[in-house]
Amino acid sequence: MGRKLAALQRRIARVFAGWKDPHDRRPYPELDIVQRLEIKEDGEIALTIKPSRPHCPCCLLDIDALRKRLCEVKGVTFVHVEIVDIPAAGRWTRSINR
Repeated sequence: MGRKLAALQRRIARVFAGWKDPHDRRPYPELDIVQRLEIKEDGEIALTIKPSRPHCPCCLLDIDALRKRLCEVKGVTFVHVEIVDIPAAGRWTRSINR
């Protein structure tokens, strides 16, 4: 692994360490919200998320805000979020990645 990728991974880890679910005081890494996180050398991030509350609009807004925040991280070129294990997951995914 290159130094550039390692630095990017650290910056992404800092974002997640401080990002809290709207219904919980604990940050995302302590919850089962993030199912998969892939960070590529070219700065692309693939993220699979299972929201804590499947029908909650604030969860959708929070995931959208997280995606926008990740896009602001130095070295990130693209962020794709996939929502899983909830009703209308495809619609949520399209909405987040618009």
